[in-house]
Amino acid sequence: MGRRAKHLTGDTKRAANQLSVTKYRQTSPAKTMLAAQRASLHRRKGAQASSTSAVTTTEPSQRRRKALQELPSPPSSLPPHIPCLPPLSAAIDEHAQLPLPDNEPLFREALFRPGALDLSDIGRWKREPPFEEDDDAMDPNSAAYLSFTRSLAFVLHGMRLREQNERNVQRRMEFEEGNWDGLRDEVGALLEGWERALQVKYDPYHASREYTMLQHWLQWQARTIYHIYHLKFLMS
Repeated sequence: MGRRAKHLTGDTKRAANQLSVTKYRQTSPAKTMLAAQRASLHRRKGAQASSTSAVTTTEPSQRRRKALQELPSPPSSLPPHIPCLPPLSAAIDEHAQLPLPDNEPLFREALFRPGALDLSDIGRWKREPPFEEDDDAMDPNSAAYLSFTRSLAFVLHGMRLREQNERNVQRRMEFEEGNWDGLRDEVGALLEGWERALQVKYDPYHASREYTMLQHWLQWQARTIYHIYHLKFLMS
């Protein structure tokens, strides 16, 4: 009738194989091999832990330097500005490069600790001019009124720089995704706002705060246009 098969089903084959493996593991050669494997695994884990520890204990200044080195600087392969946009006007270039009040405490508070300031009535000066009528009861030519206007400008500078830094995260994502159209549309809308604001006029004597806020608004509109147009958001 022929030889009888030892394993008639898949289950019985797997059970027999498992039994063979279990028996083999009890032999002296198998135990020696497993011990060597465990020792090798332990050495690899130790090397990885040492490497991780070295990275963790790197001084913060070294990490910052490395991070700065890895920031995207404008490589030669990048265009000098966003393609398919006309050149910027000299007025935009000039306004965009006006200095910020870096050393003013109110500027730094608004930039780093906005929660420490009362910003409840500042929204009107962030909107595109012409502005809502100023309802401040002080004499617009008094020293107190002019001082408050300067303080207001310092706070607005800090707020706008903080918002620019936050918005740059999204701009970098758009750039990495090749979304040139989105960046071009943003610049186009900003240029239209710039042209509209140039038509707004305020008397620096009778409307000193509105005049100051208009100059501030034009500076930041130009700064934002320049910042996107020349891909400066890749380096911030």
